[in-house]
Amino acid sequence: MKKRITALAALLLIPTLLCAGCSNSPAAETNPAGGTSDTQGGGEPIVLKFSDVNGEQSPAGVFCLTFKELVEERTEGRVIIENYFGGTLTANNIEGTQTGIADLSQHDVSEVTDLCPALSILEAPYLFESDEDLFKVTDPDSPIMDRLNEELAGSGVRLVATYSWGNQNLLTTNKPVYSEADLKGMKIRVIPSKIFMETMSAMGATPTPMGWGEVITSLVTNMIDGTGMPFSNIVDTGLHEIEHYCIMTGHNPTLSGVFINETSWAKLSEEDQQILEQAGVEARQAVYDSFAESEDEARAAMEEKGMTIIEADELSFDTERIRDEVSEKFQEEWGDIFQEIMDYLEES
Repeated sequence: MKKRITALAALLLIPTLLCAGCSNSPAAETNPAGGTSDTQGGGEPIVLKFSDVNGEQSPAGVFCLTFKELVEERTEGRVIIENYFGGTLTANNIEGTQTGIADLSQHDVSEVTDLCPALSILEAPYLFESDEDLFKVTDPDSPIMDRLNEELAGSGVRLVATYSWGNQNLLTTNKPVYSEADLKGMKIRVIPSKIFMETMSAMGATPTPMGWGEVITSLVTNMIDGTGMPFSNIVDTGLHEIEHYCIMTGHNPTLSGVFINETSWAKLSEEDQQILEQAGVEARQAVYDSFAESEDEARAAMEEKGMTIIEADELSFDTERIRDEVSEKFQEEWGDIFQEIMDYLEES
């Protein structure tokens, strides 16, 4: 009887000993942002769905594909990016990312001002003297990006990266433009956004907000006299075949913001969050480089069709007046961020 009791006790001890052994196994490390990550790499990878309404061959496609490659390589497969082009996952609105249908999506920053009115400052006219200034302000480590993400707190998304399609330039059908006086009375199509409309008004034209689908017909039928457009997109959209003049005003940056669902962000370790941010910096440089490579080819195609390109040094727009006039109209939305950007650029 004593032997049977001893054997039974030994059997009962086995689960206890096994559990004691479990205490030495690797544990999931708590993420300071609220998520967890398996530091031994044994867990399932985190899959992030990236929604984009643009095509894979577009500048947005260059960003998405480069971003995916860099993130997956540098996280050693801990984070996988699935790209969905052509609006196949969500439409061109931020709600799909807020609700988590998409983990990531890109939008013109002025399209998201309902969530954060201050975002429109990133497309303010003549605020950035160079692409380097724009990249400096929108670097993930800049105090401006920190400030904008503070403003986005509670919206369900955060701004993780940006990339530029290039500055808006003027394209006109019937006459050259060199100054505000030349634009007086001209109807110029703009992106349906307050910052673009106020800029065009300050430049002397009558802004006509219009979606892209209406632009070509409106130009051909003389409903509008011209349009704003980044240089990089003129040939791709066929505008060089119907417009006569390209005026290199460079008045507004055309900036896409890459937004991530806040819950998806919190799932990432701090290390992987930093990898995503740095991948965004390098992916936007890839977009910039692709524009630079194709610029000479685009110019040749435009000139072949008889388009006249009027360079920036031929223009006499009062850029400081335009910048200040527009900034005054956005004082309530921007608060002191405008001056903060000016000070940051001057200090650095």
